[in-house]
Amino acid sequence: MQVPERIPHTPFPFRVPATQHFGAGAVERVADEARRLGARRALVLSDPGVARAGVAGRVRELLEGAGIASGLYDAVEPEPSVASVERAFDAARRGAPDGAPYDLLVGVGGGSALDTAKGVSLRTANPGPLQQYFGVELVPATGLPMILIPTTAGTGSEVTPNAIFDDAERRLKAGIVSHRLMASVAIVDPDLTLSLPPGVTAASGLDALTHAMESYVAVKATPHTDLYALEATRLIGANLRAAVARGEDRVARYGQMLGSFFAGIAITNAGTGLCHAMAYPLGSACHVPHGMANALLLPAVLEYNMTADLPKAARLAAALGEPITGLAPREAAARAAHAVRALSRDAGLPAGLRDAGVPEDALPGFVDGTLSAARLIDNNPRRPTREAVLAIYRQSY
Repeated sequence: MQVPERIPHTPFPFRVPATQHFGAGAVERVADEARRLGARRALVLSDPGVARAGVAGRVRELLEGAGIASGLYDAVEPEPSVASVERAFDAARRGAPDGAPYDLLVGVGGGSALDTAKGVSLRTANPGPLQQYFGVELVPATGLPMILIPTTAGTGSEVTPNAIFDDAERRLKAGIVSHRLMASVAIVDPDLTLSLPPGVTAASGLDALTHAMESYVAVKATPHTDLYALEATRLIGANLRAAVARGEDRVARYGQMLGSFFAGIAITNAGTGLCHAMAYPLGSACHVPHGMANALLLPAVLEYNMTADLPKAARLAAALGEPITGLAPREAAARAAHAVRALSRDAGLPAGLRDAGVPEDALPGFVDGTLSAARLIDNNPRRPTREAVLAIYRQSY
C-alpha cells in the first residue's frame, strides 16, 4: 500500500471482535467458543428460512453435544422492527426449558437475525424502549455475550457494533451504534451460503459492495480501513456474478463471503455515508430490502461523490476490473458507477426504484428522512443539499 494521501488529523481506533473464525467448516467452532465463554444455556436466534434449512438445528446440535443446553427463537422478521426485537427479548427473558436464565445468545442468519440478537443482548441489561438508544454510544450497560454466525454474504453485522431497526413511529430505519453490541465471537463459514437463492445472493452482495465503497471514500476512512475496503471491492467484483449464477461454486462463495467480512470490518471503523442514509427511508416506507435499496442508489451516489476525491473513485473502478489506464481523472472516476450498474444488472437486480415498486410521487418525502441521518451525512465525502438528494432519488428511479 502506498503512503496515504491524507494523514488523519488525530490517532484513530481500529476495532474488531475479539475472536474471529473464518473459513469452510468454521461453524464447527461454535461449541468450543461457547465453552470458552463459560456458557451453560444458549438461546439461538434465527429466522424461519434458516431454521427450515437446518442451520439453526445444526448449531444447536453442536452446542448440546458439548453439554450446553439450547433454546431456539426462530421468528426473527426480515428488516426487524423495534417491536420484533421486544418479542425476541420476551422469549429470552422466559429462560431456557429448565427455567434457568440464558447466559449466551447465538445469532444465526442474515443481518436481520444478527441485529435482532444484538437488540436482545442490549435489552438484557438495559430498560426499554429500544428507541432511546438510537445514535452513537448511548447504551449504558453490556448485555449477554453473543456469538454471531452469518448465513449471507452481505451485512457484515457479525463484525460491526451496529444494529439497524425499523422505527414505526418515525417511519424510518435507525441505527444503534455501540461497542457494547460487538460480538464476543464472529464465526464466518462460507459453506453456510451455498444454498442461498440467486436473488438473496445478489441483494446481499450489493449491500456488501456498498459497505466497501462507501467506507473507502468516507470522511472517517483511515489507512487501515482503506486496505479492507479496497480488497472487499475487488473480491465482490470478482466473485458475485459466479455466486449468483452457480450457487454451489465454493470458490465464488468463499471469495464473496471474504469480501463481505472485510467490508464489515471497514464500516466498523470508517462507517458509511449518503447511500445508506437514502436507503433507510425506502426500507421503512416502501419495504424495499436494504441490500436492494443500496444497489439501486449506489451508482448515482458514486457519481455525486466522486468529485470529492477523483483518485479514490478511480481506484474503486480499477478494483472492479474497469480499464482506467490512460483515462482522464474524471473519466476514470466515473467508471466506478458504470461498473456497479453492470454488476447489478448481471446479478439480476431491478434496473431502478420504479421496478422495485417505489411510487415516483413518494420520492420528495424521503429527503427529510435522509438528511436526518446526521451520523451518515456527516461521514459522506460531499455534503448533500436537499436538491441533490432528490436528484439522486430521481436519477435512480
